[in-house]
Amino acid sequence: MTGKKAAITSTIIRRAILILSAAAITSCSSFEPFVGVTSGKNKSYAAPVEALEYNYENISGGSINGGCIPNTPGVDDYEVGKKRYGGGSTCGAAHLPARWKPGMTVRVYWRVLPYPGWHARVLNLPGVNFDENERAIIQQYSENHSAEIPLPPPPPSAGDDFGKVANITVHFLACNQLYITYGTVEEGKNTPMHYKLFAKSQKLCTPRPSIKSMADYRRNKAKLDAIKAERQNIPQVILPEYIQELEQQGKLPVPGK
Repeated sequence: MTGKKAAITSTIIRRAILILSAAAITSCSSFEPFVGVTSGKNKSYAAPVEALEYNYENISGGSINGGCIPNTPGVDDYEVGKKRYGGGSTCGAAHLPARWKPGMTVRVYWRVLPYPGWHARVLNLPGVNFDENERAIIQQYSENHSAEIPLPPPPPSAGDDFGKVANITVHFLACNQLYITYGTVEEGKNTPMHYKLFAKSQKLCTPRPSIKSMADYRRNKAKLDAIKAERQNIPQVILPEYIQELEQQGKLPVPGK
C-alpha cells in the first residue's frame, strides 16, 4: 500500500470511529433527531426507554413505539407497594414526534413472567439439565400483552416539546395497568402519586398467589388458570385517569402552533 493510500485509509477509519462514538454517546445520554427527519412538520426524536416495575412479577422485554423495553425484575413480595425496580434500555429508542398534541397514542407490547420465584428442578445428570416438563408448565403461565394508550403530555417545564424531556418511562402497575412519564426532575419528585396509582391498580384484579414450587402449583392450579384468563380481559383504565388528574391540576401544556 502506498503512503498516500495508507493516509487516506487511516483518515477514513478515524472518521468512522468518531461517528460511531458520537452515536453511542447521544443514544444513551440525550435525545437526538432521527437522521433524515430533522426539520419541518415531520421532525421527530429518538427517546431512550426506561421501565419501572412495581409488582412481584418480572417484565421480560417488550417495545413501545419501536423502542425496546428492557427486561425488568419485580419487587420482592414483602416490599410490593414500597419499592419499584427498573432502568433504562440501550437496545433501541422509541419514536416520538417533535411536539405533543391531544389525542396522540402509543402501542406498547410487553411480556410478563408472573411467578419469578418458581423454577424447574435441576435433574441429577451431568451438566445443568432442567426438568423440561416442569419448565413447560411454568412457561405456559407467561403472559403477552399489548395496549394502545394515550400519550400523555410532557411536564410543564418542557411545554409540548418532546426534545426537552429525558426519556420515555413505562410504569408497570398491578393488573396490567400502565402509564407513561418522561424521566424529568418534576416527575421524580412525584413518586407518592405513582404509588397511589399502584394502590388503585391492585384493586382491579385477583391477586396472584405466591408460587415457588410444583407443590404450590398443584395446590393453586385452578386459581392460576383463572387469573391468567382474567388478565387477558382487563381494560386499560389507569393512564386515562392519570391524564384526567393532570387536567384537573392544570398541568397540561398548551400545544404549540
